[in-house]
Amino acid sequence: MSPVHSTNLAIIAFAAVAPLVSAPAQSVGAAAPPARRYVCDSLPTKAGAPQLIVLPTRYSNDRFFAVPVTTSGDTLLWFMDSGGGGVWVKRPILEQMGITSRFLLVENGDTVYSGGPFPTFAPGASIPAPRCNGGQIEFSASARTPLPLTGAIGMLGNTYFAGRVWVFDYPARTAAVYDQPPPPRPFGPHTIPMTLRQPPRVNHPRIQVLVAGDTIDMLLDTGASSELTPSGLQTIGGPAGWRASAFVTTPQWNKWRATHPEWRVVPKGEAHMNADMIEVPSLTIAGYEVGPVWFAKRSDRSYAGTLRMMDKPIQASLGGVALRPFRITMDYVNQRVTFERQ
Repeated sequence: MSPVHSTNLAIIAFAAVAPLVSAPAQSVGAAAPPARRYVCDSLPTKAGAPQLIVLPTRYSNDRFFAVPVTTSGDTLLWFMDSGGGGVWVKRPILEQMGITSRFLLVENGDTVYSGGPFPTFAPGASIPAPRCNGGQIEFSASARTPLPLTGAIGMLGNTYFAGRVWVFDYPARTAAVYDQPPPPRPFGPHTIPMTLRQPPRVNHPRIQVLVAGDTIDMLLDTGASSELTPSGLQTIGGPAGWRASAFVTTPQWNKWRATHPEWRVVPKGEAHMNADMIEVPSLTIAGYEVGPVWFAKRSDRSYAGTLRMMDKPIQASLGGVALRPFRITMDYVNQRVTFERQ
């Protein structure tokens, strides 16, 4: 087996604030191609009940990475980010995979290329192709990316999850997908709406979380990641390097700080954005109380793009730092999510 990227090294993940700060693509010297129609392919019919298929994944600091193996023996490492962009791969990796890319445009300093067909994988080490974009890798960035992706070839973002039902089991450290969407679970204490703006093209999931008596709209963001400064590590503890995180808008941060002066704060506790962090002692997700959860502050500018990605504005993004006690069933077909805790 000849890995495209080594998977036995420490993983540095893309922090999922990126989709909240990127602007619509602007072409330089070339017109962007027409927008691709996002139509979900029909799933093959089968007899019997839907089956849950456990995927080849790696679990790192409460984040999931897919690790499929191609039929040519290459092990790929993809960041699984429900709050991220599309399905993409770094351009040099595309070339190693035998895919000829085509220049499209320049966006935010990155040269963006067409991708190509989703790879085929070896039996027993496979992940499904995107169901709702023609099974394509949507784009690739040639060099600079919003945050380092050392050890990962790219991202499986919001469009990858469209049209399917996924299970992220944090305690078991496994990710799985149903081969056919099962019947939707009825809404109840632990099954709540997970609303999408424009599926299958725009699939950033919004949930509501209760914090100190207030209902707050949040992005359900499996890829939210932060790297802490020395002062952050000293106060918060845990491993160095990238870890699952949570983010909050500046207005909501200011409200929490004014209303709850007793909540702990670490000035400039997050390294990448040089951001202050605040500890929410407890919050309630789908009837379950969890906490404490540390949130990194984000500027208004960081969240300016949410209007085009979410069905309504959000005040925060919630990642594995809060999700890790749960087995989560994310039903993109019926726009709901179920939380289970032992």
